[in-house]
Amino acid sequence: MFSYLEGDVPSELDAGFSDEVLLEAAGLIRRFHDATAGSALTGEHEIVCHHDLSPCNFVFRHDRPVAIIDFDAAAPGSRLQDLGYAIFLWLNLGTDGQSPGEQARRISLFSTAYGRAADRPMIDAISQAVLRNIDRLDLEGRLADVEWWRAQLHWLQEHQRELAPH
Repeated sequence: MFSYLEGDVPSELDAGFSDEVLLEAAGLIRRFHDATAGSALTGEHEIVCHHDLSPCNFVFRHDRPVAIIDFDAAAPGSRLQDLGYAIFLWLNLGTDGQSPGEQARRISLFSTAYGRAADRPMIDAISQAVLRNIDRLDLEGRLADVEWWRAQLHWLQEHQRELAPH
């Protein structure tokens, strides 16, 4: 169903979201996942994944996320799969982001607001999301993009212990 939602949509990723905005985004993602869990749409999977929970696919009002849009890649999957990619994008993890210590704090904040621990499986889910994106871009022949994403994956692997200290 197509409809218009009043508000603003960011045109770029930004690591500068406040803790309050991150909490609201994680809560909105959780409500979306909970709404799809156990529905006929999930098949044998846990939930329906959006597969691109970037801030650029959220409508903001008064600088707060209020709705998720752009469901063209939605398909059955797991919470962790969708959440890993969302965290990567919302926190702008990697070489362009903040220090590993600050990123660990923000990963924990986002994960906890969603309702799960910022543990090693979460960090692995983030890395797997980046790896899936590398594979997709490679198939599309977008080699310049692939190199950037590989640098992000390397950064995640290099800092995995700092990002999930538990």
